[in-house]
Amino acid sequence: MRGLNHRLPPLVYRIPGQEDGPRIWEMVRDSRNLDLNSSYFYLTMSRWFSLSCRVAVETESNTLIGFVIGFRQPEQPDTLFIWQIAVEARYRGKGIARKLLDEVTGLPDIRFVEATVAPSNIASRSLFLKWAQSHESSAVLCSGFGEDCFPGNEHEREDLFRIGPLSERRGPRRRSIDESIAIEKQ
Repeated sequence: MRGLNHRLPPLVYRIPGQEDGPRIWEMVRDSRNLDLNSSYFYLTMSRWFSLSCRVAVETESNTLIGFVIGFRQPEQPDTLFIWQIAVEARYRGKGIARKLLDEVTGLPDIRFVEATVAPSNIASRSLFLKWAQSHESSAVLCSGFGEDCFPGNEHEREDLFRIGPLSERRGPRRRSIDESIAIEKQ
């Protein structure tokens, strides 16, 4: 029956491995609304930038149902830039994207989160605003990339969200870098 709240199957949130890169690429391709990068991009992010990324996987079927890709900004190492975040359509609205953000920002030295979001992407705008509010952090909207920054002016402008400073008493227990590496090796 439609409209009933069905329980989520057991999920695991973890640091991605190289084997997750192709699955992330397929999920973005199949979404038809995210900017699709090369498969090489998703492989490198899953391998060499994995500590700033997370995946949500259905435990029983090992099905990828969500991911977040980010990187630390070299000039501001306490700032995590969120490149992409997505959750499979049938799992949306269940808090998985917020949990992915909680997990990826769990290191104690991440104080700010930034993301660029197009004005038409209401779901992402809402996600970042609600996430900031739930962590008692401000969300400031700044100029990101204007349409004239993109070749051929064929891309909508991207506004920059800056969230923070992140509260020390927020979300899941913040992990040390050693704990995150240990989790990755499991």
